[in-house]
Amino acid sequence: MDNTEQHDIVESAAFKLHRATALVDRLADRYLQEHHGIRYSAFLVLLTIGTVGQLTQRQIADKLDVSRASITQRLGRLLDDDLVTARPHPDDARANTISLSRNGTELLERAWRGLETHQDGVDQGVDVTALVQQLDRIIDNALRVLNADAEERP
Repeated sequence: MDNTEQHDIVESAAFKLHRATALVDRLADRYLQEHHGIRYSAFLVLLTIGTVGQLTQRQIADKLDVSRASITQRLGRLLDDDLVTARPHPDDARANTISLSRNGTELLERAWRGLETHQDGVDQGVDVTALVQQLDRIIDNALRVLNADAEERP
């Protein structure tokens, strides 16, 4: 790969999107660990349950687009820390329904407010409305490509 190709990659929208995401994730992870004692990956589980409501482990994994094993590991810590509760699923004996505990709800609210304040300024000078619209378009396009790829596979 020559310097021109390397430059093209580094200047591409996809590379910049990955870079921006990694930096914002790192900011969130650092803040959440230092001020609330929780990793960003675990916080995303709380946020997902907090915004959607009771979910099974599979549903959480699907919503976060991660493996069930990853969610099992995260939920183990969240259960140990009394941030979520697990109850048998009423229709599936092999599944549990995961909900936020009172501690989880309180942590989610505190951490979200703090995170918003801590990251204030990250979007300085950005047309947030336009950015959100463009991100929605990228998400829709990526889902369309993923679905087309899945249909092409035998």
